[in-house]
Amino acid sequence: MKPKDEKQVIQKDQPKLPRNWYVWATAMAALSSSLFLVIFWCTNIFGDAILSNLIIRNGTTAFEFWQRSPVRLLYKIYIFNYTNVEDFESGKASKLKVQELGPYMYRETMKRVNIQMHDNHTVSYQEEKSFQWEGGSPDDEPVVVPNVPLLGAVSYTRDMNFATHFLLNIFLGTLQPKTFVNVNAGDFLWGYDDKLFKVMRTLISFKKSIPYENFGILASANGVSQDRITMCTGSDDLNNLGLITRINGKNTQNIWGDEKCDRIYGTDGSLFPPNWIHDRNTTLHVYAKELCRPMPFRFDGYNETHGIPTLRYKISTDVFNNSATDSCYCPKMAEDSSIRRCPPVGIYNSSACNFNTPTLVSFPHFYGADESVFESIDGLKSEKNLHGTYLDIHPRLGVPMGGSSKLQLNIEVRKAIRLPYTGRLKDGTILPLIWVDTTLDTLPQNIRSILYDAHFIAAIVELFFQWGSLLVLLSSIIALVFTVRKHRMHCETVDVS
Repeated sequence: MKPKDEKQVIQKDQPKLPRNWYVWATAMAALSSSLFLVIFWCTNIFGDAILSNLIIRNGTTAFEFWQRSPVRLLYKIYIFNYTNVEDFESGKASKLKVQELGPYMYRETMKRVNIQMHDNHTVSYQEEKSFQWEGGSPDDEPVVVPNVPLLGAVSYTRDMNFATHFLLNIFLGTLQPKTFVNVNAGDFLWGYDDKLFKVMRTLISFKKSIPYENFGILASANGVSQDRITMCTGSDDLNNLGLITRINGKNTQNIWGDEKCDRIYGTDGSLFPPNWIHDRNTTLHVYAKELCRPMPFRFDGYNETHGIPTLRYKISTDVFNNSATDSCYCPKMAEDSSIRRCPPVGIYNSSACNFNTPTLVSFPHFYGADESVFESIDGLKSEKNLHGTYLDIHPRLGVPMGGSSKLQLNIEVRKAIRLPYTGRLKDGTILPLIWVDTTLDTLPQNIRSILYDAHFIAAIVELFFQWGSLLVLLSSIIALVFTVRKHRMHCETVDVS
């Protein structure tokens, strides 16, 4: 009897699983898979977890990339060389003729400096840019171009009193400026010594300082920008990521005299809020400080960039058409006037953003502009396939992977009765100066790897958990039904016994 008792004791000491343990196990598996199914099929938790890596906060990889951009844009600059100035000024030619020279290529290095994080989930900074020569011969090629400081001075003072015109006439008489000047291409772009510009710089500085001493078409782009930008970091809401809220502490410009057009809205073009990208009907807005307005990009189709599928957004060719909805971008005739003076269709008046110099912006070679702008200039070739502006956007992260911005800078002749220094040029004539193709043509390998993983690897992981959770749920339900039925049959057998 003793050995039998010992055996019974040993059996009592062994842990026993509940008879229905397999029912509970399959039920837990079904519950867990249901949870994963809801997360990966019905919420954006997985996508938001990836996008959270884009939030601008100190110490993160995103902050380092944002502070010192590893992406270097390529600037291809074309200058309009005026080839028949002497014949035009002598009356032998009725129209000016231009010849496109270039491209003169420069690679941009951009970093954000004087960074300050704020408690309201925004960050303020200034941009610092430098340009390294990459192609063309800008220092060896002379160009004949409009005398921009002269045309700017005449326009700036045309509505001033007689005394101002009298003094300016005396000063201009000592300089004997010409309507067109002969300079090297590089000097025209980045700066050359001009006495008239230095005088006008002193006058304008009473209203707004000009940060460069020598006149150059792109001189203001080099160095630390005067503008201090404030943008959303996305730390409170990813759908605000990258949105510019203020420039120089103001959320409105007070330039156009209209609430809609004075509104500061959009991103700087380096990233976009995720909800903008996920809805193909949403217009992307890039706020262009140089134009004092947002530029709208609309979804145009699909593309492939660096082996990754991307979304292509384009600027409509009618963006400068001064339609009824955009007429507030036409400058007022006077500060207290309700009458606005719009340029021809296809031309945008940016003088309010450029010290009131009569600068106008268009697409290259006046593409899409009114026929009247071609009446004074020969040598322009307006071709659609050469002048499209677009962005190729990563479909998950909302960051540009490729793109090209093509814009032309022009100057308008604004004659003044008492200042006879514009020669035979007619009032209102629009003279093309340069056009610039700003291209995102290449990405560093480490950036490409991150973007590749964010698209392909993330998609594979998401699909794995989506379909895996569905498969496990179905299997668990089938197993649960089977085990419950088996458990009931077992219980019925025990009851009968």
